[in-house]
Amino acid sequence: MAKRLVIFFIVITSMELFNIIFLGKNLIKIAELAGIGVVLLVILLQSVYNRDEGFKLHFKWEILLIFISLILSMLMAYSGHNQSFGITAVAQRFMYFYFFYFALHLIRISDLDLKQMFIYLAVVHTIFYMLQFAAYPTILFDIKVSDSRGTLRIFLAGLSYLILAYFYVLNNLFKDFSIGKLALLFFFFSVFILMGTRQIIISMFLLTIINVLLSKRVKSKFLILMLVVLATIPIIVMFQDIFLNLLSVSKEQSEDVGDDTRVRAATFFLTELFPNDVAYFTGNGVSSANSGYGVMIQMYMDLYGFYQSDIGLIGDYCNFGVLFVLAVFILIIRVLLMKLDQSHMFIKYFYITVLLTLFTGGGPFARGDSIVTICMTLYLIDVFLHNKKSDEEESVDETDDIEDPENTEYQHYLQ
Repeated sequence: MAKRLVIFFIVITSMELFNIIFLGKNLIKIAELAGIGVVLLVILLQSVYNRDEGFKLHFKWEILLIFISLILSMLMAYSGHNQSFGITAVAQRFMYFYFFYFALHLIRISDLDLKQMFIYLAVVHTIFYMLQFAAYPTILFDIKVSDSRGTLRIFLAGLSYLILAYFYVLNNLFKDFSIGKLALLFFFFSVFILMGTRQIIISMFLLTIINVLLSKRVKSKFLILMLVVLATIPIIVMFQDIFLNLLSVSKEQSEDVGDDTRVRAATFFLTELFPNDVAYFTGNGVSSANSGYGVMIQMYMDLYGFYQSDIGLIGDYCNFGVLFVLAVFILIIRVLLMKLDQSHMFIKYFYITVLLTLFTGGGPFARGDSIVTICMTLYLIDVFLHNKKSDEEESVDETDDIEDPENTEYQHYLQ
């Protein structure tokens, strides 16, 4: 129970307590720092008092590479933008949640507990999304809410848990069908549509079909595909205004790609932000409103509407440089190439979704809530590989016992 409470506290603080409006920004910042403090405290205490040999960390080098990129970007923020080390260290605090990967290996929480937590967090995310949608124009969460594309675009923390839970429930639906699981899938998918983000809607729909086609648990793929097609009809009818507005936006943007805000923002940051050639390797560091560098970035947002959070990995590259991007791609490729069993395939689909949406919206590898999610998925893979290796070793040992001539049971069997 204690382990689950610690994990839950870290997860909620990484999500900035959902930015509930009445909590206030100061309390939310304190909570975020408290979450990071708990992660570091767990690592310290477990390293001192629990020195039992753990299982292998297959992704530690990618995480360490990210930390190296943080140090280099801090140096550039100081030398290239006159932002002090202390200010940068606080501004990039969300990146310290990568320590959570190491903390999980010391806490050693059950993989089943983590998977159940995905579902609980996805349900909470969906309920909060619906509440804000219904309450608008009253603002319940201190987040960006945009009335466009025929819907309310609500940028609520925890989308990564929603995606993970969706594929997890989908895989379990194939294993053990129930109306409750099917209703939960539609409940989750409604948020993807209400967000009005083409990349998310198309990615989730296509990956759902691919999941059906490739799943070994589905006996009648044709029947399931027909059900999926039939299910999309009422969805299209219910959300037709959103789909029509998305088509209209796509048509307008295709006519003049150069006027697309994301394209202009990416071009601007890649050509105007870097103070020298070295910065193209190290990145510029995370800006803070407490420095001239941060004031300049805020000016770009206010005057031109250029947000680094709108251009995904390109924005992260501007902050953290080449080593960060390299670590991200190595990590994604390694996960996608790993041989996982059917019960862990939902993790691969999550990373495929990340890959398909890597250059739009806030990059998941540089957001506190998504970083914690990523650490949890990497931990689940480590647990799976450890258990797989243990099972193989036990199988070999049992075979050796049977074939060993000195084995008395074997000799008795021969007699």
